[in-house]
Amino acid sequence: MAKKINQSNQPRPNVPPRQPVQNRPNAAPQSKEPKEKKPMSMVTKLSILLGLIGMLVYSNTLFNGYVLDDVMVIKDNFVVPQGVKMIPDILGTLRLKGYANMSNEYRPMSLVMFATECELSTMFTAAKTPFTPWLHHFANLLVFGGCVSGLFIFLNKLFDRKKMAVAFIATLLFAVHPIHTEVVANIKSRDELLCFFFAFVSLNMFANYMKSAKTMQLFMGTFALFLSFLSKETVITFLAIVPLIFFFFIDDDRQRAIRITVGTFIATGLYLAIRAKIVADNGNMEFPINFVDNMLVNAPNAMSRLATEIWILGDYIRLLFVPYPLAIDRSYRTIDYMTFANFRVIISLLVYLGLAAIAILRLVKSKKDPWAFSILFFLATISLFSNIFIMLASTFAERFLFFCSVGSCLAIALAIEKWIIQKEDASFADIKLPKVLAVVAILCLPFTVETFARNRDWKDSYTLYSADAAKMPKNTRLNYYVASELQKKCGAETDSVKAKQYNDESFTFLNRSLAIYYDNVDAQAEIGAAFFRAKRYDSAEYHLKYALRINPQKSNALANLGTLYLTKVDYANALFYYRLTNIYDPRNVVAQFNGGVCYYQMKKPDSAILNFKHTIELQPDFYGYKSFQFIAIIYKELGNVNEARNYEQQAKQFDPNFHL
Repeated sequence: MAKKINQSNQPRPNVPPRQPVQNRPNAAPQSKEPKEKKPMSMVTKLSILLGLIGMLVYSNTLFNGYVLDDVMVIKDNFVVPQGVKMIPDILGTLRLKGYANMSNEYRPMSLVMFATECELSTMFTAAKTPFTPWLHHFANLLVFGGCVSGLFIFLNKLFDRKKMAVAFIATLLFAVHPIHTEVVANIKSRDELLCFFFAFVSLNMFANYMKSAKTMQLFMGTFALFLSFLSKETVITFLAIVPLIFFFFIDDDRQRAIRITVGTFIATGLYLAIRAKIVADNGNMEFPINFVDNMLVNAPNAMSRLATEIWILGDYIRLLFVPYPLAIDRSYRTIDYMTFANFRVIISLLVYLGLAAIAILRLVKSKKDPWAFSILFFLATISLFSNIFIMLASTFAERFLFFCSVGSCLAIALAIEKWIIQKEDASFADIKLPKVLAVVAILCLPFTVETFARNRDWKDSYTLYSADAAKMPKNTRLNYYVASELQKKCGAETDSVKAKQYNDESFTFLNRSLAIYYDNVDAQAEIGAAFFRAKRYDSAEYHLKYALRINPQKSNALANLGTLYLTKVDYANALFYYRLTNIYDPRNVVAQFNGGVCYYQMKKPDSAILNFKHTIELQPDFYGYKSFQFIAIIYKELGNVNEARNYEQQAKQFDPNFHL
């Protein structure tokens, strides 16, 4: 048996004595000291700087109020102002369910933000009201700043961090471009801002996944794209853009590119499935496109329609490089129907065909060609708004260029790199060259000045409509818009002389609107109201009934016709039109209240009480407190003393001088 060696008796090698842990020269210190923070990268600093520049250029929108469609999503929306408790309802209904069930759009993200802002406004503002326009405008600024930062980060990644000068200049142009005023200055367009923001978050996450192969990045990119869809359907064009990017420009791994593309289709399919379910739950209603919204629906023939669409596409390119004049509407007859004999139609067609050919040829030559990307990004995003493939609810809109402008801004930046910097893969340091600074200043300063000036037009609806009607005097809708605001001023004015001035001035714009397009149902209804205020009842009746011949469901024409008959003490006819109003516009408080008055005068107390109670539910203040008074009077006449006293006390909360 082998003898076991006693290790303790063996000679030990010459090893230095063991030092205490704390005295070892290479040992880590036992006390945990805070780790040094990594310095902020240049990309992060520049992205923040660009985001702040974008916010600064639009900072004067903070002084603006609610304009255009803001009333539909906030001011006159009966869901959103109730705050965060309504978020489950918002997520389960169509976009305009809280205003009027008049669209099949499902865009809950912006409404969720608006409801949250209304909650914050009610809790923290001095007025304790959900309606604080500056808060919504500030949120728009924050989201726009995020859009700008996200765009720069993505462009820098797209070119593998080798063209930082191009990424910076393109993003700077995007940040100050006047074409974006409709999106940033209009609170309602939060849906467009959020769509862009989440779309580029998605692209940045996907780009990270291509480099790192971390599944979480793929998941986050897919989820961000889904949020972009929940903001607005505009991102549907990314079904083409995402494969373009990750099979050509950021192509580190084919399998990862396939997974990203699959993620894109999953996000799209999930959104479309949810939208289809919600549309079905809300009745699958169809909403025909109005001619005043999109004149292309009544084009003389298919060739004229196509020629007009091509002309419009050419004008979009013009506005990207020469953004003037800017206007919220270019409907009938700002634009006339075109034919292929029109020189600008042919030029526009040749430009688009040329752009497509150049992009394809350059992509074949080099799949990482940045010029090809700028052109293809523009063509992919503008295609959705061409009216060629899908008929939209608008002939022409500046907001349609929000995504598209990325392509034009990138093309300008690439031109500066090629012909001014004269160096491929220009770094940020190259921007400091005097000739580069001069060119960038020449481009950006006029854009900034125009953007800042245009923001002021969005101060209120009357200012905006008046400014744009002056630029587009042949536009039937803009003239109607100005008249409508004058009618509102007339209705709110306590000075009878000023009220008459507003009413008389509105006739000028209404007659101009109807001279351009006599079947403008909104203008017909409005001029009927103007004639009613002028006590020209026969003319009022004619125009209100003409509006109803165009659209029998026009609720304000129905309500005004009811009021006209109520003034004539024709309670039966008045009630007929008020009841029709309640069918098509159940939240019309004037029709509810005046319907109650008609029932009361017609000796139908039970029906009158029902109308007045419904009025209280809709509007507890002005019409509501009048309704309390009427109900108290009716119960007294019926001999129901207890109920009469009950409603008398409730009426006194609004009017202490009221007594039965």
